[in-house]
Amino acid sequence: MITTLSAFLLTSFSIAELGDGYGMYVDMFLLAKGWGEKSVVISGIFRGVIDLLLKSIVGDVIDKTHHDRRGFLALAALVIGLSSLMVYFVDGADTSDKILVYIFRSVESIALAFLGPAFAAITLSAFGPELFDTMNVKREIVSHIGSIFSAILSGAIAWIFYPNIEAVFILPITFASSAVFFSRFIAKGDPLMGRGFHLRTEQRDEQNCVIDTHVDELEPEASDYWEVFSDKRIMAMVAADVFHVIAEANVGLIFNSALAGVGSWADDENGSNNNNDDNTNNATDDSDTAIMARSAFPLLAAAGSLAQIVMVIGTWIVGYLTAQGWGRKPFYVAHLSVHPIRVLLILLCMWTNAGKGWLASTELIGGLTGALGIVNVFMRADIVLGSGRFNVVDGYMATIRGIAAVSSQYIGAVILEGQGPFVALSVSFVIAVIPPIIGYLFVPETLGMRQRDFKEEKMEEKFLRAQAKLGIDKGGESQYIEIGSFSSPSKADRGGTIATTPDTVGSPGSPDSHQDMEHIILTPDASVRRIV
Repeated sequence: MITTLSAFLLTSFSIAELGDGYGMYVDMFLLAKGWGEKSVVISGIFRGVIDLLLKSIVGDVIDKTHHDRRGFLALAALVIGLSSLMVYFVDGADTSDKILVYIFRSVESIALAFLGPAFAAITLSAFGPELFDTMNVKREIVSHIGSIFSAILSGAIAWIFYPNIEAVFILPITFASSAVFFSRFIAKGDPLMGRGFHLRTEQRDEQNCVIDTHVDELEPEASDYWEVFSDKRIMAMVAADVFHVIAEANVGLIFNSALAGVGSWADDENGSNNNNDDNTNNATDDSDTAIMARSAFPLLAAAGSLAQIVMVIGTWIVGYLTAQGWGRKPFYVAHLSVHPIRVLLILLCMWTNAGKGWLASTELIGGLTGALGIVNVFMRADIVLGSGRFNVVDGYMATIRGIAAVSSQYIGAVILEGQGPFVALSVSFVIAVIPPIIGYLFVPETLGMRQRDFKEEKMEEKFLRAQAKLGIDKGGESQYIEIGSFSSPSKADRGGTIATTPDTVGSPGSPDSHQDMEHIILTPDASVRRIV
């Protein structure tokens, strides 16, 4: 019998490389077919546009759905795997080929929009908030190991079958099928917990998975969308993310192109040093459909593996230290600070012609970004758990990142083709310095926030604002405020719509009070006590 933990880890392993659908090899394949770098970026922009249109909606769908989220995950994985097969229908760089690629990558993007939120909700549902960080660390470690395996396997296949690298694109559908099989063995758990309700697990089974003890209860009322979107902590993280994404525009494409010797980095031996859309001579010889040097594939595989090895080690260290009580913010700021260092090293390698080996080694630094970035998930959970909007917040943040990515990728591509890779990377470096400054100054430490329900926190903030509005000071007397209208005390306990106005000031049991209202006492020491 396959246990929930085993199924969870094997699913994580299987979907490790579905996150970008072998995007690196797709980009290299299209460049090999005579596509210009701008057109390759535009094909990625189609994915970005779908992302920014769907992410928030998808997060809300995953939050609200009463259907099994494991089905969403399986279907998304299968669509991503199938979409990778579109390379077998691409012959060159004409209009019909571009339309085909744009359609397939758009469909792939729709599936990608569901993959992350569905798996996050499944993790939270099956293991609960108490084990959420631990399981995310295990999931990330196994995912990185899967990525190492995939990078080595894909690099080997591309090298063996060179120049027919299309064989690589059989792997995504293979891993997708594996994810479909194993995901059905993950425990369903508490579906409402999967959207951020129920901060404490009441009962677990023999596999330490959550048992849904709220089946017969009314579904709690979620926080307002604007309340979670406008939270200052979330807004600060979004601002840092936006500049981080802008700084990453085209860095990956430049890095991979330089290693592979294609696009702007193609040398005379490979046929051209300027790969524009009208440069089709590279794809006219059937015996040389790939303009990448054969030696590029081991380099690309090694670079990817180096990054993933760093991520495995770094993720384990970050997970261990945070479990020991270390704060999240130091790792978060470090995560934002690594990228400008990597960009600077890539610039240095290219400027000094240090060689592809040194260039590939910069992935060791790049791997730290992914390893340290796991605290982003922890911090979002610390802030919004209890709101019932966990996945929609993730989608909202992803939408903003998508908008930044789409705009910056196109602008970056124009700079890349017009001014060259050195100018493009220099601009990225300047922008990359901004995120760590935002993170340090405006994003608070979130360790310990998860012990407090988001709705209760916002309720108390409203009470304190009402206290200030009513002029209650430390030398004054306690005053009573009636807030919210609920159909029953049990619903009130789970949180409902709150209204605080001076007109509701009274005292418990007074003639103008209502039986279906909750009584709140605001004391001079600014504490809040509930009297039902």
